[in-house]
Amino acid sequence: MGHPEDEDGDRNHFTKASIRKKTCLKFVSDGIIGGLENAFYKLGKTVATYPILTIIICFAVCGLFGIGMKDFNQTTEDAELWVPATSRIQSERKWVLDNFPPITRYASLILVENNVLSERSFKAMYDLYQQALNIEVNGKKFEDMCYRVAGHCYVNNILELWSYNETVINSLTLEDKYKVVNQNVTYSPLYHKETDITTLIGKIRRYRGGTITGAESAVMLFLLQDNLEWKTEAMEWESEMIKIANQGHDHIKQIYIYTTRSFDDEGYGAVNSDTKLLSAGFSIVFIYVILTLGRFNLLEQKLYLSLAGLLVVGLSIMFAYGLAMACGVIYGPVHALMPFLLLGIGVDDMFVIVEAWKNLTYVEQKLPLVQRMALTLKRAGVSVTVTSVTDVVAFAVGASTVIPGLSGFCIYAALGIFALFLLQSTFFVACLTLDQMRVEARRNAIICCYVHKDYEINECSKRDYGQMFFKHYYGPFLMKLPVKIIVMLITALIVGVNLYGFINLRQNFDLTMYIPSDSYAHKYSKAKEAYFPYAGINSAVYCRCINPNVGFLGGINYKKDMRSFEEMIQKLKNSTHVQNGTVVNWYEPFHYWLVTTNKVDIRYRIGADGYPYSNYAFAQLLYTFITETRIGQAFSPYVKFTNTTPPLLQGTYIPFIHTYQEDSKKEIKAMESLRDITDMMGFTSGKCFPYAVQYLTYETNKILQVELYRNLALAGVCVFILTLLLIANLWTSLIVFTCVIFTLIDVAGTLYFWDVTIDTASSILLTLSVGLAVDYSAHIGHTYMTILGDKNERPIKALAAIGPAVFSGGFSTFLAFLLLSRSNSYGFALFFRVFFTVVVFGLFHGLAYLPVILSWIGPEPYHSEEDNQKYLHNGRSNGISADEKEDYEMDADSGCIRQDTSSENSPLRSAQSESGNSLEVTDGRACAITSSPIMKSKRTNGVDKNAGFLPESESLFERNTDKMTTDADADVQDKYTVTHEEGR
Repeated sequence: MGHPEDEDGDRNHFTKASIRKKTCLKFVSDGIIGGLENAFYKLGKTVATYPILTIIICFAVCGLFGIGMKDFNQTTEDAELWVPATSRIQSERKWVLDNFPPITRYASLILVENNVLSERSFKAMYDLYQQALNIEVNGKKFEDMCYRVAGHCYVNNILELWSYNETVINSLTLEDKYKVVNQNVTYSPLYHKETDITTLIGKIRRYRGGTITGAESAVMLFLLQDNLEWKTEAMEWESEMIKIANQGHDHIKQIYIYTTRSFDDEGYGAVNSDTKLLSAGFSIVFIYVILTLGRFNLLEQKLYLSLAGLLVVGLSIMFAYGLAMACGVIYGPVHALMPFLLLGIGVDDMFVIVEAWKNLTYVEQKLPLVQRMALTLKRAGVSVTVTSVTDVVAFAVGASTVIPGLSGFCIYAALGIFALFLLQSTFFVACLTLDQMRVEARRNAIICCYVHKDYEINECSKRDYGQMFFKHYYGPFLMKLPVKIIVMLITALIVGVNLYGFINLRQNFDLTMYIPSDSYAHKYSKAKEAYFPYAGINSAVYCRCINPNVGFLGGINYKKDMRSFEEMIQKLKNSTHVQNGTVVNWYEPFHYWLVTTNKVDIRYRIGADGYPYSNYAFAQLLYTFITETRIGQAFSPYVKFTNTTPPLLQGTYIPFIHTYQEDSKKEIKAMESLRDITDMMGFTSGKCFPYAVQYLTYETNKILQVELYRNLALAGVCVFILTLLLIANLWTSLIVFTCVIFTLIDVAGTLYFWDVTIDTASSILLTLSVGLAVDYSAHIGHTYMTILGDKNERPIKALAAIGPAVFSGGFSTFLAFLLLSRSNSYGFALFFRVFFTVVVFGLFHGLAYLPVILSWIGPEPYHSEEDNQKYLHNGRSNGISADEKEDYEMDADSGCIRQDTSSENSPLRSAQSESGNSLEVTDGRACAITSSPIMKSKRTNGVDKNAGFLPESESLFERNTDKMTTDADADVQDKYTVTHEEGR
């Protein structure tokens, strides 16, 4: 024993040093963590005291919030999901849908042959044309449902140049065809509209770059009216066309087809099919959880506890979905991913709680069940809080994005993770309590009513192989200097390579990517790229009249608007973003009709300048042209009149085809260029604007990359601040944050090498990866700060304490998506790639890089850990909360637990015969004194911050005992090595 003066001096010196070390951050974090630990201890004690009531309350609360799901409604409109509500295209889209709603369905074929201009190819194309016309569904044929242009059913094919006249087509020689196609055809004689031969045939062969001598492909486009009266028949007609195309034709090498219904059939069909794979993955996770949580004996299997853990995910979904839907938060198809996100995070939290339960010391395991649960939740609660709060905040930041679908997903995710946090701390702990009551009552793990009276647990099932592996094999191996160097080199290499990929990750979105690669629809898209690589999208300039009563475009200056309209049409034709010969406008034929007609009733309404002399005259003449002339009737779909007398022009549009744009940036540039043309026309009251359905995607792409980087940056900042407050050490928080950053870089960089681009789905998944990446490193960092020892011991102990839970959480997430690795659906394959890379790189950085870097530059443990150990040396008890003082008391002379044993039910009294301890009784209280100088224990995660009365052998007393048991059997049987000496 040392001198009292020396002990006082050491204690005073230590206390002063500790005070000097404390900073503002330390005081704040001490308050936060101390308050959290005290709160979790109280919560654990309450839940363990009333487990059944807790379960009932959880069911009731989640059920109450789940009522909000009664108004479940899934939004599938891209404009509502992915386009900002404040974007100009939203109002433009609404006007277009109100005035020119989609009125067509289609079936588009690409026909491939050595020379589609040959005689047999022409006959084959005409044969397909006749087969399409003869398809009959419920008494309706194509001619009954077709979309008509200039009085004819619209079928866009090279045969239209001969008006689909069978006699003429069969009489054509090859020279006749070459003569026509080489005349630079610009006008369709059948549909009275401009056309371009290069849009009708593809892979054109030319003699010395000039005369056309052949072509390898041709298009055949059938248009039907999208009418509710025969929508069912039209969809069935499309199905029959798909069958005809897939059957092929003897004189056509290959036929590719795509119809209006194809994306729903192939894209969403694959989604529904692969959802079954996700469900199977859920089952795999369930089996893994059972194997991991339980032990292989009749008492300690955890079938029902595993079910309870998965039920937590279900209750969280009910809570989050019900609350979000009650608040009107948008729900889209991508939200189907939510259960699997919550599964991965929820299972991780469950493993952390169970690992904390397993890490109770030998002495703690003799405490009453309520106190054991309180200690378990106290230790696991802070670690779970660190990851849960950072995940919630990361998604809350994502919810601030202007993209509705992404914002909605983040809101659902934040609410779901918050619910997981609450339910894991209450519902799951209550179920764990009931399960442990069953174990201690020696009831069968499956048939709970059966009691095993003389059953002996086999030695094999007593071993915790996860902790044994991390403690005795992986941890010591990782701490070898050559291994550390290799780990750091691998980390630098991986991050360096993936940083290149991250920097070069480009933005692009192609809807056909989400069609299964083995489907006929996907083959069509590839054929279109091969044979018509420069085909652009169909678009149009729409013009709306704000007040049709006062002029051409609702403006006061009628003639000025007319001339501006002419100028706009000319600029469209001259634009490099518009294909030559594809601008279809009624104005030029209308004006030509005005100046060439000989009808007196027409001529007297026209002024000397060739324009109608008044607004009223203009309206009458245009209506006459559109309704009474054959040429005008071809333009009737492009003009809308009011229901007044006389009819006035309410709106019009000018269709055209964009030139081919190879990526999203150029597509956006093309859209903005046309907007500049229309916006600068200066119509006095009306307005013109370009619009296409694809513009919705362009509008999203315009802001998507900026929004993604913004969300990642804000989420990163918030995650760092929260980990700083909850881990309570700047240096450790920075190191943990590097794990998050490195994981994000590695995930994004790997996606680049997988040819994945930035689109809506990848943006959601990258945002999600920030939250997941935190889980794999924050647990290790927080546990490291609670453990004493030298630089190499502390990482090993941290890995042994929490490593199995971290690995199990990551591996279970991987299992949930494993079956999607062979999916033909791009969307689900992308899910697998992101989750796979997050798990692999997250676990690598959390379980390899982080322990190595901490072993070199890791900070000292929390001061309270040092305080606890120093006071233990001096026979003091420090850091015990008021609640814990009610449960146990430290013996000032021996350093062991003193607890009230006056009751026959005292756990120490009842456990005395089992442990071999004697009981030293003083004034009705007792202290467990080991019958030998050494009582063994296994606790690996050090002394709890507010449980200084619990000795920690491997750091505090290691100097005084060289009898540490390393044998695996002894390591399982004996939980802790504690030297009990006088004066300690």
